Amino acid sequence: MKIFTTAFFLLVSINILTAQIKYPLEGKVQMHNNRPTIFVNDKPVAPQFYSLTHAYGARWSWEENPSRNLKNFCQLGFKLYQVDLYFEDIWYKGQPKLDIDKARRQVKGVLDVCPDAAVVMRIHVNAPYWWNEENLDECTKYADGPVDQRTYGPPNDNENGDVDRPLRASLASQKWKKEASEKLSEFCKSLATTPEGGSVIGLHVSCGVYGEWHYWGFPFHDADTGVAMTSYFKDWLRNKYKTDKALQTAWNSSSYTFETATVPGKAERDTTLDGIFKDPQKERRVMDYYECQQYVVADDILHFTKIAKESWPRPLIVGVFYNYFFMTFGRQASGGHLFEQMILNSAYIDYISAPQSYWGGARGMGGSGQSRGLIESALLHNKLWLDEMDQSSYKGGPFGQNLKTTREQDIPIIRRNLAQAITRGAGYWFYDFGPYRSSGWWDDTLLLKEIKKAFDVLNKYHDATIYKRDADVLFVYSNQTFYHIKNSTTPISSYNITDQQSADAYKAGALFDQIFITDLQKVDLKKYKVVVFSNTFALSDAEKKFIKEKVAKDGRHIVWNYMPGYTNGSINHVNFVREVTGMEVAKAHIGGRLSIVSQNNSYPIKQKEENKDLIQPLLQITDKKVIPLAINDSTKEVMVAKKVNKNHTVWYASYMFKQPEAFREIFKQGGAHIYGDGNDVFHEGSGLLMIHTKTGGSKNILLRNGKKVSLNMEPESTIYLDSATGDVVLK
Repeated sequence: MKIFTTAFFLLVSINILTAQIKYPLEGKVQMHNNRPTIFVNDKPVAPQFYSLTHAYGARWSWEENPSRNLKNFCQLGFKLYQVDLYFEDIWYKGQPKLDIDKARRQVKGVLDVCPDAAVVMRIHVNAPYWWNEENLDECTKYADGPVDQRTYGPPNDNENGDVDRPLRASLASQKWKKEASEKLSEFCKSLATTPEGGSVIGLHVSCGVYGEWHYWGFPFHDADTGVAMTSYFKDWLRNKYKTDKALQTAWNSSSYTFETATVPGKAERDTTLDGIFKDPQKERRVMDYYECQQYVVADDILHFTKIAKESWPRPLIVGVFYNYFFMTFGRQASGGHLFEQMILNSAYIDYISAPQSYWGGARGMGGSGQSRGLIESALLHNKLWLDEMDQSSYKGGPFGQNLKTTREQDIPIIRRNLAQAITRGAGYWFYDFGPYRSSGWWDDTLLLKEIKKAFDVLNKYHDATIYKRDADVLFVYSNQTFYHIKNSTTPISSYNITDQQSADAYKAGALFDQIFITDLQKVDLKKYKVVVFSNTFALSDAEKKFIKEKVAKDGRHIVWNYMPGYTNGSINHVNFVREVTGMEVAKAHIGGRLSIVSQNNSYPIKQKEENKDLIQPLLQITDKKVIPLAINDSTKEVMVAKKVNKNHTVWYASYMFKQPEAFREIFKQGGAHIYGDGNDVFHEGSGLLMIHTKTGGSKNILLRNGKKVSLNMEPESTIYLDSATGDVVLK
């Protein structure tokens, strides 16, 4: 009788739980509490996901290890999940219809361990391998070598070889686009009407390298010289130039017409005639090709996301990987994401995502845990941003081999990474690689316990507060610059001025936002005391006018790096740098290694800033009205200076600004709020303040409301505070 009673009440409980959930589920992203928010059946849900990997041995939800990990996170309270599926899995040669059995099983495997889960499926619209083999003229070819002669697919992962020279349908192939579109529409209509499809709230549309919409072969190889891309490039040129004469004028050559135009080869791509810069009057052909290649990717994204939205019979969340900026290997032109406004303005895209930065100074202990993308630009367009948290645990895996951790070190890193997303009005998912096929990265009682603590705190502050973030420093970045500079690692344009500069700035103790310059007119400039223009080497006349009239005022401090505005898109000229910075400059005389030495307390760098490589072009500051801050030790030329103007102050480094101490001083002089001066990382938003420290020790924290909080932090630790009271809510 006791057994019967227990079973009866268990059955009743399950039925009551099921009755509370209305199927099929509907997914939306809409503004709520001042942030883009996921709604499931009109109820807001904090954007905290768990996701299985794409890797063989760990991707099928119904198998033992993945099922265990799904159950682990369900028991923690997670309700949002993501799983992968490829056309390769369901689009069979010679079969008129898709076999969606695996799609249904993927969802069912989640529901078996978490019945009230809401699922986003990452659907990869890559052509199946058999399709590529049958359509060689529709496939990608490479400027730096032949297509790999290898077998793709089992036992290798579907994505293995993406970064080599794989046999893949060209992203410019109209045949692939048409047939894949038909299959995506069929997939949506078929899955949506199944019982399992009733728990699907979204599709994450993927293609390109690792599904992240990088062009095939990125970052190591140079696509795409194939028939399909060449044809597309010709049409793109016709649309841009209209006449052969206009094309020949732009390319400074009579050798090409619309009929004879070809995709540039590797030698032409790798050449830059003005140091690290392309000469737009002589090298427009390569610049045009990269713009065309970038456009075709963005256009594909809009095309497939539109189909997903329109083919699903009820409200559906649609997202993509895009808008990567950090840790893109100095190869942004050939495989980055440079048409950010097309994606940000699309009505068919609800969220944009990227992994958190792989840069050691960001991902390692004491780093920021920052995203690879510019989160605040997404928010300005009411797009939800989702970080992919794929940082390995102490168990190891395919990423972060040089960032090995202990079990105890994983706790502060996990806390930091999750809070970085939520406090910035974004969300995240755990992407579980590991350790690569055999078990979960976080399948550990201690780690799961700590994830639960962070999950609950972040849920509470997400749900109970109206989103507000009081950043008073703004970092501004340019995608247009990448068409104008060498498409490879350089001493200034790649890791240094993007990844390292950002990693250092996060340790300055201030709070800052990060946006594309194309969104500068959207921000409320009144809140920013300091604006840092990071890699804005290409500036249009309109952008310069806006900066001069709207940004450089109200006592604001403006920070410029390297060659700001050096090209206006048509010509390169040092006079543009003078115009932008308001300082007299001239070509520097490099007498060997660049070694910058501080000359003023306003530039308190801890050690010399050295660069062994030749930097061309490079300027010195010759203005007699500036305050010299640092010189090149070998030539004694002024390389860093400050100029106080009537209504604003300019800081200019003809190399670049970095080091936390230097940024902290600039931010202080600009009037920005400094939480602390110990080179710790602070993230704040939604009423929650996170502090991440490598060194630990006594911390004196100044809250925004003026309250002072004294803490003693353990080395390698992360704590959460209530940003109004200063009370510790997670230690």
